[in-house]
Amino acid sequence: MDTLVKINADELNNSFLDFIKQSFKGKKIAVHVYEDDEMDETDYLLSTEANKRHLEKSMKEIEDGKGINFTLDEFTEKFSGK
Repeated sequence: MDTLVKINADELNNSFLDFIKQSFKGKKIAVHVYEDDEMDETDYLLSTEANKRHLEKSMKEIEDGKGINFTLDEFTEKFSGK
């Protein structure tokens, strides 16, 4: 099993260690700690004013009931090119 957990160092606590121990009970594990300077998806999407305005407009439209609802199957059928 390969698991990647991204967490702020300030959030590390005994519960996190307990989670690791329980998840990998009885197994040998390797812990690789590195500084993750990648921007997360939300930060990236909000990184420019134009993107931020577009996302806020889209969220407002959804809140106002102007969104389009469909199931995963409907989405797949519509956009799979079949």
